[in-house]
Amino acid sequence: MELKNAVAVCLISLFSATLVVLIARALDSQAASRLEPQLAKIVEELQSLRKSGGIAAASGGAAESGLVDDGLVVYYFHSNTRCPTCRAIESQLHDTVRSDFASHLESGAVAWKTLNYEEPSGTELAKKFAIQMPVVVLVRMKGGQIEDWKRLDRVWGLVGDKPAFAKYVRDEIGQMLATADQQPGPAPPGDAPEVPAPEIAPSETLAPPLPDNIPVPQ
Repeated sequence: MELKNAVAVCLISLFSATLVVLIARALDSQAASRLEPQLAKIVEELQSLRKSGGIAAASGGAAESGLVDDGLVVYYFHSNTRCPTCRAIESQLHDTVRSDFASHLESGAVAWKTLNYEEPSGTELAKKFAIQMPVVVLVRMKGGQIEDWKRLDRVWGLVGDKPAFAKYVRDEIGQMLATADQQPGPAPPGDAPEVPAPEIAPSETLAPPLPDNIPVPQ
């Protein structure tokens, strides 16, 4: 079960447990006393999940799940069939992005998004990126348009080696971010470079004019 679904189940359980307790208190105080420890346990689990960042990650904040007009989107494309290897790739990718690019996620320079390429919402991008199986794609956005992208096909060969997997993903994301930083922006108006005046070689120096009183031969 994905973390988002797990959080939803916990919240529903909390609401249900609270409702049961209220009914039990109205009917039987002894039954309520038996249910209250279960409610306390659910609350403790929710608090633990919140401290670990699970609820924040699953709530779909703009930094991790939304598209950005200018920045890098780390996509994990998956299909309707979620095999253990596919889930391992997604989990390790997410862990690497959250641990190594936490400040970028918070600032919005990097965004995290999962997308099913077999659903209508993902078919257009899947066609553009030539996706035929679950894979990671880095997409650099500028002005709301795709400026550059790269598919990380090697994640399949590295998923069994977590350090190598993390280094590969970290290096590729870092390279995409560095390339974006190195791109020159438009020159400010009025700052056109000055063209230096051509230098005249010594041989091209003009001779002084002749005096007017030189006699002319007859």
